[in-house]
Amino acid sequence: MKQAQIRQLLFLIVLTVIYLSFELGFNARLLDVVGSRATPHDIEELEFFGRTLSGIAAALVVLQLLLTRRLATGGRPSYLKIAVACAVTALLVFSAIKMLVNVLVDTRDGDFRRVATNSGLLQRSLVQGDLHLDGLVDDDVYARPEGKAFLAVFQVLLSNIDNLDEKVEPKKRQVIRTDLQRQMKTFTFDDREVRMTAPGIRGYHQVYTSVMQSVGERWRQYAGVPVANDINLAREQDRAWGDYRRSLSRRGWTPQNVPARYQSRVVQDVRKRVPVPADWQPHDRATFNEAVAQQYWKTMRSKTVRVEGDAIPPGLSYEDFVARPGVQRLLRQTLMVPANMPVAPNYTDPASFKRLYDGMLDRAVDEAMPRFSASSADFARGGQHYQLGQDAARAAIVPPVALLCSLLGAVGHFAKLLYLIAKLIVWLRTPAGQQPRRTATRAAGLALVLTLVCVWTAFSFMQNGVTRSELFQQMSRTDASDDDESLGQALQRRVLANIAHVVVVGQAYTYPFNEAVRTHVLGGLRFGYHGDPA
Repeated sequence: MKQAQIRQLLFLIVLTVIYLSFELGFNARLLDVVGSRATPHDIEELEFFGRTLSGIAAALVVLQLLLTRRLATGGRPSYLKIAVACAVTALLVFSAIKMLVNVLVDTRDGDFRRVATNSGLLQRSLVQGDLHLDGLVDDDVYARPEGKAFLAVFQVLLSNIDNLDEKVEPKKRQVIRTDLQRQMKTFTFDDREVRMTAPGIRGYHQVYTSVMQSVGERWRQYAGVPVANDINLAREQDRAWGDYRRSLSRRGWTPQNVPARYQSRVVQDVRKRVPVPADWQPHDRATFNEAVAQQYWKTMRSKTVRVEGDAIPPGLSYEDFVARPGVQRLLRQTLMVPANMPVAPNYTDPASFKRLYDGMLDRAVDEAMPRFSASSADFARGGQHYQLGQDAARAAIVPPVALLCSLLGAVGHFAKLLYLIAKLIVWLRTPAGQQPRRTATRAAGLALVLTLVCVWTAFSFMQNGVTRSELFQQMSRTDASDDDESLGQALQRRVLANIAHVVVVGQAYTYPFNEAVRTHVLGGLRFGYHGDPA
């Protein structure tokens, strides 16, 4: 009995250590995501790993309980039943957390979604150093663990800021503009997506160059200048050759077996439609295609084309073609510049191109401002910005929930690890053939609860540069701020403030160790997040 207990405890200790390695590594990576310009896809990936680890954590608890029961009952339940119970537990917890997050997101009101949309914008600006908050120790804090943890709870705590909209409104346009400058937009021209490969004016110039290359190909086609790999020309050549083969098939011939005495007549018939040479051979497809190409480009040179409803007469130079109203309208739509801003065929002066880029930003800001200044009703279910608010609410809720669950999971299983070690020591000190006294076992179990309580209490009273700052004190204040506030609302505010404090303090101590585990023990496992886009 003693040896079986010791083997079981060692087995559970090893599993718990392995789990803690992944949980601590995930916790560090999660903090990196919070302190970055993470995309919804990044958050979704991290949420998946977080739910998976939570499911495994619950399964380990069930495993420990069932193994203990099996040892006490002499073989029941079976290992198969234990495995099934653990798998079901992991799946249930995985699904339950997903459902919890969805419920938290779906039950938020329009005002929460509106605040989340604006606070997400502010958070991205804080990460990049484009926005400075009065009352915080220093702006470099966001690169440190406590600063990243502050960003994790930032959106939740913003609800405690009085007159937030009034304080943000004067800087909102510039914040939006700076945020847009860092985004890599996707443009569409001729049903082809052109994506910025770098943020800012450099990436926009790459898009402009690509679009103007496409315009140049359009002009060469319009002007009858031969273009390699022209799809329309290839289609015309295939159509003409197909017509030629069908005319021969009526006589039972193919291009390869036209009788010699009829070849001249076949050539004459073909020359009525396609200007092949007089000495052309009926099987010569290459010369046939060249003749079709000559005819095609000649037709194109004499043809009036339409671009965005503008009839463009033949014979225009490239510069005049680009200057046509229809082409300009298409370029402005593609490059997203104001309707009154002309687009030049090329820019040799950097200042001139910057005016084009600034025009695109001005238009983008004008289009974005109504979203960030909309009323709560617009973010309510059925409102025009409901989906935008829904995505923002998820981005606001998932990181702090995941961070809290990760922190609790790590602390809880660390306490369980201490419990298992204490129990192992008790069994090792128990003489063979005897059972440990019930008092000793209860003392080991009490260590589990005391560890959780002590750690949480200690973090609640400890301070660092962020929690001592005037800004954090204002955002996490626990005094009554509204005479009409209910007891439940006041309690909820106090709980959120305490959780935020524990997270910010706790992560400052745990992040360096967690990151070392992720880097050195787990081989730099990324947990689905590969860093900010370049």
